[in-house]
Amino acid sequence: MRIKPGFVLKEIAGNNIIVNQNGTVDFNGMITLNETGAFLWRELERGSDSQTLTETLKSEYDVDTVTAKKDVILFINKLKGADVIE
Repeated sequence: MRIKPGFVLKEIAGNNIIVNQNGTVDFNGMITLNETGAFLWRELERGSDSQTLTETLKSEYDVDTVTAKKDVILFINKLKGADVIE
């Protein structure tokens, strides 16, 4: 799994926003990430897989494995649904 080319995380007016630098701007399709989502996005940029995302999320936010895994799956599914990762 990897981020599709052109999609980047930007901080705009204090918000973490995923934008597509290769196409037209669709404000209805903008993705805003909270602090945890931005953390996971940065890990994806480093090439982390879902297992690594789960482990780093556990470490960073001191959550149990079940919660971290559930949150990572939800995050990945939302990004896939938005056609941002492949």
